[in-house]
Amino acid sequence: MKPLVACILIGLVGCTTSSKEKTQKTEAGAAQPATAMPATAKPTPSPTPNAYAELLDTYVKDGRVDYAALAQNDAEKLDAVVLSIAKRELPDDRDAKLGFYIDAYNALVIHAVLRNDRPRSVLDVEGFFKEASFEVANEQLTLDQLEKGVINPLAKDPRTHFVLVCGAVGCPILESTPFEGSDLDKRMDVATRRYLASPHGAKVEDGSLSLSQIFNWYKDDFGGEAGVVTFVKKHLPKEKAKKAGDAPKVAFIDYNWTLNQQ
Repeated sequence: MKPLVACILIGLVGCTTSSKEKTQKTEAGAAQPATAMPATAKPTPSPTPNAYAELLDTYVKDGRVDYAALAQNDAEKLDAVVLSIAKRELPDDRDAKLGFYIDAYNALVIHAVLRNDRPRSVLDVEGFFKEASFEVANEQLTLDQLEKGVINPLAKDPRTHFVLVCGAVGCPILESTPFEGSDLDKRMDVATRRYLASPHGAKVEDGSLSLSQIFNWYKDDFGGEAGVVTFVKKHLPKEKAKKAGDAPKVAFIDYNWTLNQQ
């Protein structure tokens, strides 16, 4: 694969990189540093009100993204969506604000994947989460800052981990409709239960649970080790929760960082 490039077109959305961060390695080799792309003189069109919804409906199927078709056919529409994210005036309503931020995170991940030439894994791009920064509602944020510094404190609900899609097969799936303007509580609950019913979320044996690394990395968000078990059993299908038992042994599943492409 040719060298990977960084994130956002200069003049479209602010995107900067800081010093090298330590990133994980995949089987493809060490992560490559992100580099800025040259400015383009081609103007970015204004997005239609439903542009992001149209992109999801067209290019997302069964939680996987057709990045190749999106890059070929609708890259400018995605650029316009990212520009609208950059300059968005935040709504006063808490759920509307949270829905916007969830959609912004997911849209920016897609955008960053395309700008980095659709890597085999997002971890092949050095600084994908913690160095490359984007303008979100007039504030410069990395994806990590958007998740941990904005979305999680606003939501105060660990179910947000199951609606934020990091561009990997091991992540919760990307839904085909935006979150802003919908029933967030219902959709987060559905997303949580769906993930735990999948082999990426949880595997249940008699008296034991094998869980996604999400529950390891973010265990404090769930109330520690005991809180993880309580949360998981609450959201598992009933027959699986019963099979796990009252005090199951807990292990964690290797995370699949392969790009979530069709």
